[in-house]
Amino acid sequence: MRVLVTGGAGYIGSHTLVELLGHAHAVCVLDNYAHASPAVLTRVRALTHGPIQAYEADVLHHRLPAHMQSE
Repeated sequence: MRVLVTGGAGYIGSHTLVELLGHAHAVCVLDNYAHASPAVLTRVRALTHGPIQAYEADVLHHRLPAHMQSE
């Protein structure tokens, strides 16, 4: 299953990613990094050896970035 995780670089989101990747789900992260760092995703990748698609954006914006709309 492909899962979109908003706030994936935060504490709860990153732990959610570890669990999802551990169960072989494909994950896509949407985070504005206001209270987190992209380095967290690097650590999650290192722990899980799983691929993570990550986009910097804010869910409060009504439109997703154009490159996300086609995926």
